[in-house]
Amino acid sequence: MRSTRSTAPVGVSITVPQHWYEFDIHPASRDDNIRRAVNDRIREAPELAEHRPALLKLLRAMARDAWDSGALYCGCHAEEVDGTPVTASVTMAVVSTRSPTGELLDTDPRAMAAALKPKTAQHENDTWQRVSTVDIPEVGPAARSEGVEDVQLPGSPRRVRLATMQTFVRVPGSAEHLAVITGSTPAVALQDSFLDLFDAITSTFRFDHAP
Repeated sequence: MRSTRSTAPVGVSITVPQHWYEFDIHPASRDDNIRRAVNDRIREAPELAEHRPALLKLLRAMARDAWDSGALYCGCHAEEVDGTPVTASVTMAVVSTRSPTGELLDTDPRAMAAALKPKTAQHENDTWQRVSTVDIPEVGPAARSEGVEDVQLPGSPRRVRLATMQTFVRVPGSAEHLAVITGSTPAVALQDSFLDLFDAITSTFRFDHAP
């Protein structure tokens, strides 16, 4: 399902690990917010000072991509390991369930899972996708896809290989809205660890109140 930015009809919340970065991703304010977030982290961990330019660049790129994809929220992880950047992000979007012709799509988790297409890797370096339904505490059942895929970057012809997890959650009392929580990382070699982490983060997703 294609994400388009929408106003959430209910309050939502999600929790990322303490060492992740959280900031407003709106284009008018994100650069200042990212700068403050990085400066705050460097005050806590001065050894990161030499990586400040790289962190700013990585976080700005992730915030821009999140906004361009329709996200309302973005939490980011960025660090350098042996000189190599390791990044990940979790975004949350509220999307319309109406098709281009105006019909409402079926948001029953089993129906959504059935509409997603699993893919088995044909060789070690191939892409793959696993489809399932999961139960989020205090939220209920949701459809999920996870795996490794080649994704076209927003506003660019370039494609990048990512380990991703998308979880599709029905919004209480609204047939026209769906919450989509997406975790992604280009660190495909660490896919198992990051998919476990994305699952843990998604399990913290909550609706603050029903309409």
